[in-house]
Amino acid sequence: MTEKNKTFMLIIAILLVGVVFIFIRTKNARANSGIPDTPDTRQIVAVMNRSYELMAHASQTFDVSEFPSVFIDTKDYKLTDQQRDAIVSILGLEAVEPGNTGYLTAMQAQYISMGQGAKLLEKALDRAKLENRNLTSEEFQEILKANHGRAPVLGNTINSKTELTFISIDINGDKAIVRYDDGAALQEAILVKEKEHWLIASIIPVWIHF
Repeated sequence: MTEKNKTFMLIIAILLVGVVFIFIRTKNARANSGIPDTPDTRQIVAVMNRSYELMAHASQTFDVSEFPSVFIDTKDYKLTDQQRDAIVSILGLEAVEPGNTGYLTAMQAQYISMGQGAKLLEKALDRAKLENRNLTSEEFQEILKANHGRAPVLGNTINSKTELTFISIDINGDKAIVRYDDGAALQEAILVKEKEHWLIASIIPVWIHF
């Protein structure tokens, strides 16, 4: 390929990237423009964005201390039997008593478990490195068992901000149903209003597309 052709192809690629960027920005603007601008919707949008910031932070540090500022336990989120067993193993039996269990508890248990698994995995990898060998399948199974059946992962060191595209926010009294896209899936969230503050009681994927 000649230098002239290479330059032409580079220009075309740049133009295509620009068109895609404009299309995405326009799509997001159209989706968000359908959301009524009220104090409640502004607070809901802020809480949703903040929740993703806290989850990104927790994926690096496994710190869940600020989760109660965005999540809440209500009957709107139904735990699976596997989640319930994991929560008991991680947080104790009192965590699943009536009135104590919901989305907040599930999220706390998830990231605490991730932190425990990361520590176990790091320790095993360091030991294997000192012995100049790879981690064995037996060692991995031991970590899996010690981590309440959850696969261990190391902390995410990528500091990326998730851009949420809000499709709809329907408020009925002290409850809101929010549909939005986080780039990986179309999600449906339930929020409840507690003491003039909106908190997330559930997030369920509607369509996973990555």
